[in-house]
Amino acid sequence: MGSGFLAGNDKELISKFLKISIEELENKHLEKIDLNGTEAWRPKFPKPFGPCTFYKEEVHCIIHTVKPELCRIADCNHDATQEFYKKYYQTKQKEMWQIAKEIKNE
Repeated sequence: MGSGFLAGNDKELISKFLKISIEELENKHLEKIDLNGTEAWRPKFPKPFGPCTFYKEEVHCIIHTVKPELCRIADCNHDATQEFYKKYYQTKQKEMWQIAKEIKNE
């Protein structure tokens, strides 16, 4: 099963949807990882190689209406990490390099 990294305001949307604080969301449902030098959050996995913390057999994804973009691409059966990385984090990296170039040229 795939799992998506959170981006943008995903934590706020999910915590609001679940009616819990961002801190509770992070502690109970998410894990922080290093994604090529960038801090990223993703859902925890109760079992190795199983569905994420938001997947319940009887209803499937309990946060479906606010699930992260990568989860939408992955659809719980396809690990779309590379596609997401290219779309989101490499874009951010390009923006940072452009800012660095602008500062250097000032």
